[in-house]
Amino acid sequence: MEMVMNILIGTALLGFLGWLGWKIVKRTFERTEDPSNLLARWGGTIAIIIAWAFIIKGLLKAGGLALAFGGPILTAAFSIVIGIIWAPVWGKMLANPLTSLYDGGVKALEPTPFYAIAEAKRKRGLYDASITEVRKQLAKFPTDLKGHLILSELLAEHKEDVDGAIELLEHYLAECKPGPVNGAFVLNRLADIQLKFKRDPEKARAYVHKIHSEFPETEQAEKALQRIAHLQDEDFLTTRHEPKKFTVKQTNLKLGLTDDPNAVRAPVIDMDAKAHQMVAHLEQHPSDTDVREQLAWVYAEHYGKIDWAIDQLKQLTQMEHQSVSQIARWYNQIADIYCRFSGSSEAAKYALEEFIQRFPESGHSERARTRLKRLKLEAKTSKKSQSMETGPSLKKMDFD
Repeated sequence: MEMVMNILIGTALLGFLGWLGWKIVKRTFERTEDPSNLLARWGGTIAIIIAWAFIIKGLLKAGGLALAFGGPILTAAFSIVIGIIWAPVWGKMLANPLTSLYDGGVKALEPTPFYAIAEAKRKRGLYDASITEVRKQLAKFPTDLKGHLILSELLAEHKEDVDGAIELLEHYLAECKPGPVNGAFVLNRLADIQLKFKRDPEKARAYVHKIHSEFPETEQAEKALQRIAHLQDEDFLTTRHEPKKFTVKQTNLKLGLTDDPNAVRAPVIDMDAKAHQMVAHLEQHPSDTDVREQLAWVYAEHYGKIDWAIDQLKQLTQMEHQSVSQIARWYNQIADIYCRFSGSSEAAKYALEEFIQRFPESGHSERARTRLKRLKLEAKTSKKSQSMETGPSLKKMDFD
């Protein structure tokens, strides 16, 4: 029984050592730049070891002086030969840590698509050749977004194959299943193609809506709502890519000699109409941060409705999927309005402290802490400048 156990243990040990040796040899051959050269070195080394063992066996039988002097000399000679065989490999292995500092090492780079040739041919007007080069790269890297975008531009802008460009990008969305960032980018590009080449605002709007439906609860979905809010004017959508035309009005060449003060006044903006328009717009698109921010300042500057202005900005700070820098800007605007229109440094302080509490590790919080130290001076200076301003009194606002 004991003999059987020893045999099993020995067999298992030999099997493990054999497997380990095979993995080491396999890994070595995978990493070497010249497998045939490495194979020759191993073959030569094994042959030398076998020859050494055969000669040492003869010396052991002879015994005496032959073994005493011949054994060490023979071993040293064979060791020198093996050293010569492996010296280049060992030297390179020892030098690699130092040389890698300068040449980047021997680690293989991950293959990436190469579009420089296609771009060069595109600049020279060789559009068919450029398309061929891009398709070659996409054959190797079928999920590469950059290649699909370049090819879609070539098809739409230079080959007038707009339908082909749209089909290409839609195929990318269907096959590659990109995430929110790349998916939203491609859908926005499809919307741009519909506007620029097809002059079809409805399909463009449908692509932007798809961003919100495909990637809900993401920053890209919020940005899609922003774009949808501004995709309302059909005339603007269909003419946005056309060259702008400017009309030069005839001016009074003797304007500097007139006694009429009204002749040199700047056109007056109807702020009431503008405010009503913003409110109506936000009723349809409550996530439009740009218009809500503008409305807050109209409330503060034109109507003196500080509470209304602060309410609009606070709504912005509580919106989801907004960047920290955006939220920091709105909190700072709350502080600006308190300092400029009420002279209340305490209210401004509470606003900045609220932001710091929400984002204590942000770099914007450090800037907010710095601003806290000079809030009283800001409020005092703003209040003084407000009292020195002249002009029409603040108007009442009626949205009934």
